[in-house]
Amino acid sequence: MLGTRAQLHAESATASLAKAERNTGPAAPTPSVSASSEPQPVALDSLPAVLRFRQTNTYNGNVVYVPEDCNGPYDVILHFHGAHPYVKEAVEKSGVRAVVTVFNSGNGAERYAQAFQAGGMLSSLMRQVETATTPLCSGSDAKPRRIALTAWSAGYAAIEKLLARPEARERIDAVLLADGLHAAFTDRWKRQFAPNALLAFREFGALAKSNQKLFAITHSSIATDEYASTSECSKLLLQALGIPSEGELVTGKAGGFSIEGSAGVDAAAHVAQFRQMDVALLSKLRARWSG
Repeated sequence: MLGTRAQLHAESATASLAKAERNTGPAAPTPSVSASSEPQPVALDSLPAVLRFRQTNTYNGNVVYVPEDCNGPYDVILHFHGAHPYVKEAVEKSGVRAVVTVFNSGNGAERYAQAFQAGGMLSSLMRQVETATTPLCSGSDAKPRRIALTAWSAGYAAIEKLLARPEARERIDAVLLADGLHAAFTDRWKRQFAPNALLAFREFGALAKSNQKLFAITHSSIATDEYASTSECSKLLLQALGIPSEGELVTGKAGGFSIEGSAGVDAAAHVAQFRQMDVALLSKLRARWSG
């Protein structure tokens, strides 16, 4: 996974996202405010602190964002798939104070599965993050603390490989997936899953259900032919965990585990899942880590 290649994929993703957003139509008009409305005074100390980052890179060329006020032990978000400026923006909006590293391995889940399947991979990634962060984070005790894995689209395959390792699963505190959860069928005509389909996610989901971890998923309703869609995989995961699905969309919640479905069925809906991570997913991480 070469840094130059990752950067090119990120830039390509940025352009694709911008184009997709332009095609979604104009934004809703901003509600007008009466001229007679009296603004209410706000105490300065009641305003949330603005989260700002300094950018650096791992020795492999992956982009790392370090909070400007980093001091002492720090939390880490490892994000897989998606243009890094948008990932940074989502984290800034959510207010999650963490070191953020973005990994891009190209298009297609198989690329992520191949790139992150080796044993000891999580430890290797964390060493890269720590090496990049150390010059920008003060304090003799400046070391990684909690770890969250986030992904959009094909990036889920990297997380699946990492969760398959028990030692990695124990270190990971949270997993957030935005419209990225797929699996192969043993018979695609009958839409039949293999008995061990999504096993790594099932095991982590069980821990989240008992509030030992956080596992949150959002998904569109985009259909797929050759492999299971995010809706089909979400339904399987809920069934495996014994959590009832609520409403017409595949949605369910128990403990620290949640799945939220949406009705979108096109490319714009898929992009929206990424662009709304701050509200739909990262807000849950902020609640957990600030609690």
